Amino acid sequence: MTGHDQLKQMTHEAGDAFDDVVRSVKKMTAHLGEDSGDAISKSASALVHAAAELAEQAKQQSVTIAKKAGEEVREHPAATAAIVAAAVALLGFALTHRKGKGA
Repeated sequence: MTGHDQLKQMTHEAGDAFDDVVRSVKKMTAHLGEDSGDAISKSASALVHAAAELAEQAKQQSVTIAKKAGEEVREHPAATAAIVAAAVALLGFALTHRKGKGA
């Protein structure tokens, strides 16, 4: 799988995750009811609506960020490879030293 394909898959999966959040939040709204009379129900309903809006905004921003990241990867493949290699080296170093302390 190429980097472009992986980026597309990650973007799709992030979108699906945000869609799940929005669906769940909307279900909560339906259960709370819009005509609730008490202050707690009204506050909970407002919180659910705000969470749904935030999830939708986060979804849109994650798609934008993923597209920009893809553009950067295509424009600077050598720098991308160096960053990935450094990240893998740091992760390997951290895991090696973590196992050493636990033993």
